Amino acid sequence: MATGERRRWVPGGRALGIAAVVLAVLAGGGWLAKPLWQPWWYAATICGGSLSGGELAELLPRERLQAARDTFGSGQDLLRCGVNENDGRHFVLHIESQLETGEPLGPLGMEFTVPRDPHYVYSSSVPGFYGKFGPVIVQECPKLGRDSEGRARRLVTKLYTHGVESDASPESLRTAVRIANGANAETGCGAGSLPLPDRVEPSRALSLAQAKRTMCGWLSRADLPASPSGKEWQVLAPTHEDASITSCSLVDSGTGDPAVNLTGWYGDWSDKPFERLLSGNVRIPEQHSPNDALLGRTLGRAKARCAGESANFLATSYAPTREASALPMSEVRQLLNAFTADQAERRDCTGLELPGPTVYPDAD
Repeated sequence: MATGERRRWVPGGRALGIAAVVLAVLAGGGWLAKPLWQPWWYAATICGGSLSGGELAELLPRERLQAARDTFGSGQDLLRCGVNENDGRHFVLHIESQLETGEPLGPLGMEFTVPRDPHYVYSSSVPGFYGKFGPVIVQECPKLGRDSEGRARRLVTKLYTHGVESDASPESLRTAVRIANGANAETGCGAGSLPLPDRVEPSRALSLAQAKRTMCGWLSRADLPASPSGKEWQVLAPTHEDASITSCSLVDSGTGDPAVNLTGWYGDWSDKPFERLLSGNVRIPEQHSPNDALLGRTLGRAKARCAGESANFLATSYAPTREASALPMSEVRQLLNAFTADQAERRDCTGLELPGPTVYPDAD
């Protein structure tokens, strides 16, 4: 079977063949031989048959496991599957693919409990990042239209892999893409098939001239401050301009560290997480609220309305010790405002709210 071909569970001869192999293994090696065959068994029987046995063999520990509750093929908006420890209570690999419609506590809310920058390990053709618990993919669903509140429908696919890996691996990324493609077909999302990533490959730093051809090309035209090391600036442009989450980073070539990370988060779902982010990290005075555009000591937030929904824009800047920003916040503010203006122009956004010059201290 070709690498990118989707695997499907087909009753009949193939099922009998797998069963025969399993029985032979059990008869020859007993129950303790289960780790030898279980990844291929799970690949064929759970998650709508979208998984790869070879990739599961790399992800799953060599111990007796059992399939978790599986809702793929049920017609539900929340599709779940995975593998548990043998006690049936603790998951080893948990998979979710869910239609997100902008609810405040939606599937992306947990990414915002602390200020953090997405870890981009996909090519820009795959709208995803490595989140707090594992791979995350966010896709627009053009065939599903908008809900009664005028919000776009999105398909969010997540793998909880922190039980089996501490950092992104090719196997977890490919598994996430396989699930996203399967859920896309099952839900009628209409997002189109995603390519399988060949490897984990963080974004390559580009020169300002090279960045002109990306969605971060505005940085090549901006009046940039001096880098902390005094060396030339480089740019990370890991996302496509139409993605539900976009990103540009300004990297100090002298140290290789990002001085400012700029991200755009599109959809009503992002409002409550941003309020929680600011209220938990910035001491906000009485005349402001966590829903305002403002600057903290190492982060800033701007806002807009895009395609009838909220859009939130985040700038983070950290010195090596993370006790201060890498650039003065006045310069971070200028970059955030320029990023927001560029994104708003690309997406025909209105109602821009940009942070003022006041920098508020950290929350207690």
